[in-house]
Amino acid sequence: MIWHSPLIHGLVGAYQTYQALLTDIRGHQAKALGGLLNTYQSTRSAMDTAITSFKKNYEAVLNSCRLSYSNGPIEGINRKIKTLKRKQ
Repeated sequence: MIWHSPLIHGLVGAYQTYQALLTDIRGHQAKALGGLLNTYQSTRSAMDTAITSFKKNYEAVLNSCRLSYSNGPIEGINRKIKTLKRKQ
């Protein structure tokens, strides 16, 4: 059966990890996010790269959950400026 394929199993694991990350980040659940990052087991997928990046920036990632600050508005302004410069 296709459901017993290692590829499918890896994709399902990566998807479940992705959903858990989204839930923890959007819910500002720093403790749960820290636990997820600390207990993650490699799936040999692109998710491994993302988790490695999160681990390298562990404190910043957890602070993004703990604090209500966001650099999103500044990034939006920077994008608009770059778009305007390209049009010139």
